[in-house]
Parts: sequence; C-alpha cells; structure tokens
Amino acid sequence: MAPHPRPPVLRSPPGLRSALAAGCLLAGAVMPARLAAQPGDAPANPKLENVVAARIDATYAVIVAADGGRSLLPLSELSPADRAWLERLAAEHPLAHGNSKVVTVATTAPEKKTILVSKTEGPLETVQLCPPSVFHNQTASFCALYARIHWLDIAGYYVKMPDVYKIEGLAADPDDPWKSPRYGPALEQLVHAYAPAAALHEPVSQDHVFGWILDQVRQGRPVFAALTHEIWQALPPKFIAAHGWDGGKEGHAIVINGFTWNHLTSKGTFHIINSWDVLYEFDLPVENAEGMLAYPRSLTPIGKLEAPDAAEQVKRVTLVRSAGRVNIYEVETNLGVHRVAAPNEAEARALIENKGGP
Repeated sequence: MAPHPRPPVLRSPPGLRSALAAGCLLAGAVMPARLAAQPGDAPANPKLENVVAARIDATYAVIVAADGGRSLLPLSELSPADRAWLERLAAEHPLAHGNSKVVTVATTAPEKKTILVSKTEGPLETVQLCPPSVFHNQTASFCALYARIHWLDIAGYYVKMPDVYKIEGLAADPDDPWKSPRYGPALEQLVHAYAPAAALHEPVSQDHVFGWILDQVRQGRPVFAALTHEIWQALPPKFIAAHGWDGGKEGHAIVINGFTWNHLTSKGTFHIINSWDVLYEFDLPVENAEGMLAYPRSLTPIGKLEAPDAAEQVKRVTLVRSAGRVNIYEVETNLGVHRVAAPNEAEARALIENKGGP
C-alpha cells in the first residue's frame, strides 16, 4: 500500500482528537476494552494469516497454512493477544511432533552508540543522541506509527517499510486509525518484534517525569512521548507564523533525543524528532512542555547490556560555588555524578534521592 501524501501542518488530522480521548497515543498504553482481542478475533500478526494448525514448543511455534506450507515462528515475535490466539488454535487443531528439533543459538548484536554529545560547560549541560538514519514523513493521522519508527531507528532497531504499509492498511479510516481494532495491537507488536527483545523503560510515576527523561537521554536512550493537547504551543513561533494553525486541541506523538539544561536557572530545552517533512526537528523549551508532555517510555540501544535499574543512592555532596541564595552542588551517586542547583546540601541530596529534579 502506497503512503498517502498529506500536508500535516496547516490543519492537524481530526482523528487525533478521538485518539487522545482514548489515551491511545501513549507508547505503553493499555488498549481500551473495545480494542482488546476477543476469542473470535483474527490475529494482528500477518504471519498468522491463513494458519489452520499449530504446535507450540519452548521458544518457537510450528504453523501450517491453509495451502499446506509449514514454517517456524519465534514466540518472541507475538504479542500477548496473538500468542493467546495461537494457543487456542493449537489446542483445537494440534500438529503432531516430528523427528526434527529446533536449536536456538544466542546472538549478540553489536552495540549502537547513540550519544553524539555529552558535556557540561559551567551550569549548562548538553546531551544529544543521534538522529534517525532516515526521516519519515507521516501519512494521514499515523503519527504514533511514524514516531515509533524514528524511536526504534535511533536505538538501532530498523523497521521494514512493507511492515509499515501493512499496519497502515489495517486502518479503515486513515484520519482515525484507532477506530480499527487491529491497529493498536499492531503498533505494540512493532516494538516487540525483535530478538533479542528491545529493552523498554517507564517512569515509576509521573510526578517528576522531566527529570526521568533527562536521565534516560543521558544513558543514550531515546524517549517516545505524547504531546497530549494544544500542540501548537510546543511548535517554534517562526513555524506557526509561516504555516498557521487551525486552533484545534490536537495531540501528537514525538521522540526526544536530546536536551540542554541549565542547572543554575533550571531552564532548558528538549530536542524533538518529529514526523513532518516541513519540521523534522525542533527544540521545545521545557517550560512550554509543562502539562502537555506525558506518558514517556525509553528504549535501550540495541546490543547494550544493562543491569536492572537500581535505586540511586547519594555518596557525597560537594559545594561547587555559591550563587546568591542558590548554590551549585556536585552530587556523586552509585549511578554517576550530577550537578544540581539547591539552597543547601540537604536539598541537593533530596533532589537526587527523591528524583525531585533533573
């Protein structure tokens, strides 16, 4: 299916309104009950189309198509809903064991180095990750799909465009793809279709989400997020002046792959990767993102081995310099060193231990 060129700027796609109402722009959102797979639903994974019998082993399933063709399907490629569907099929139409065996050989992909810039000059910290290898211009109201493509690309997971067109084809209405019950599960399957599986991270709470985003980018992890409403407030003023806006309360999915943060003034910017050919990248002031940037999820670069997330514990707090009523402290923890602005040492310690700031 060929993409449908559509100017995404002068008038935002109307389908985004209903998408935000359902909470579906979120990277890790639970699909509403009306979108959940029911026992009679067809599977979202195209590899399960026309499958009439199956046998499920430890890590693979042997499937038989209606034309008699057999193939092996890694279970890691299936969403929970598709696996449940396949298990029901295997119970109703089991495939007998043969004499062959499947041997799984562990492979390790080379680590993708995503950090291009990581520096602190005075109170100003700058971290910039690599851009996507290819920028894609979204079609219709598929921003959640194309933001995922950019997000995965930055982390080293590359999406084949035929798979993108198949997902677009699931939407009966391109201006409101969320009306189609198979669209949402297919988006999530896109993220989980890799072996070894991509490592995803979410904040424990939304209370200090900005600080969490900065910490994720510092570790080289791109962040998928949703601008939940009034996205024109996030766009560069020059862009609005040149293109206008219809005033709609629209939401939009984007990727954060960099930031600047002034530890003295507590001001900074998020670097945004967008899916419009007229505005692929822009810097969003942190204060403009307050109240509208939500539901982030980060992705570990391919090939990077990480220990489970550990609680951050302060080892030492050092006064760097005094700046009136606010001091600059260097806080050393078990996870690294931070520079923070705080009125006293206790507040500097609390900022890190309680995640009360970037």
